[in-house]
Amino acid sequence: MDWFQEHLALPKHLSSRLWLITLPSAVVSFEKRSGMPKLPKAGRVLGVVLAGAGAALGFMALRRPDTTLAYDGPLAPVAQKPATAAGLLGLGGVALVTRSTFLLLYALGLAYAAGTERVSLEEPSSGTLLGGD
Repeated sequence: MDWFQEHLALPKHLSSRLWLITLPSAVVSFEKRSGMPKLPKAGRVLGVVLAGAGAALGFMALRRPDTTLAYDGPLAPVAQKPATAAGLLGLGGVALVTRSTFLLLYALGLAYAAGTERVSLEEPSSGTLLGGD
């Protein structure tokens, strides 16, 4: 990944509006135009569960912004920011519900990049997403 960042000038920091709204909509638009095969319908139930978990975690993070999750594993940097984890869970859930292969790969790639601290993701809040901050 270091070679990619050196030679392709990949960003080290992504704003919440970019990684949570702008890029996913572009990914879905590209996927629809490219004719990529859809994911199986069986994943939709898991998608609803993931999106629900993301929404619940997002509401908790909104009510208590200083909260962190006690987790020590491969995605610990993401778990330390509950709103970021909620956004990634929501993206994964929406990808499974809409059966979007590219959106699921995008969510997994972001989780990996943020979990290995290759990219820092701005923690979403109502102000940063809606332009207040």
